[in-house]
Amino acid sequence: MQCIRDGVHQPYSYVVTPNVDHLALLQHNTSFRRAYAKARWRVCDSRVLMPMLHSLGVRVPEVIPGSDLTLDLLAWADRKGLRLVLIGSTEQECLRLQARYPDIRLFHHNPPMGFIDQPEEVERCLQFIREHPSELVFYAVGAPRQEILASAVSSTDRTGMGFCIGASIAFATGSVKRAPVWMQQARLEWLHRMLSEPKRLAKRYFQDLMFIIPAYIRARNQRNNRCNPAKQDS
Repeated sequence: MQCIRDGVHQPYSYVVTPNVDHLALLQHNTSFRRAYAKARWRVCDSRVLMPMLHSLGVRVPEVIPGSDLTLDLLAWADRKGLRLVLIGSTEQECLRLQARYPDIRLFHHNPPMGFIDQPEEVERCLQFIREHPSELVFYAVGAPRQEILASAVSSTDRTGMGFCIGASIAFATGSVKRAPVWMQQARLEWLHRMLSEPKRLAKRYFQDLMFIIPAYIRARNQRNNRCNPAKQDS
């Protein structure tokens, strides 16, 4: 958190939260890859992804689920009376958010569906962000839209830090209930979310599964071949 406390007073930067869905999107979305490359930090969001990365020799110090990070930031912002620009979420969620965190100075803009493909709507978002100075900017419009939008804000436009938070406001306001702690610890939060919103998430999680298993096997085989070149030659 100290890095964030310092960062909110520096030229604008933003944070992304890699998970399995993001890895799948990164394979074919060039704008998303550019947004990831520009991010100040990439914080692992997935308890499912971390053990896979560790087995491939990629050291991830810890998993910080985006929902947990959002709650910590909101509590801190409320204690300090910070300003928050929120892009996305409904008016009802904003009212609940303000009731739970009354000392946050909240500025809210909710772009229409499909806004990322409408240059005038993207510019409207960017203008709102530029015209409302704040320590924090929350992008709650889903991947890859939120990351692409976050990357379009220049470090010369303003100060503060942006966070791509997905559906975390819904969890923070109680609109959607998070999985029980035991399911989170057992790396089953994804299952709880899928069962809570099957129409929206079942297809996406199935596609993620069909991507991550072959991708992991390929990466493991490549690592084994690099570590055992003699075996590869034989």
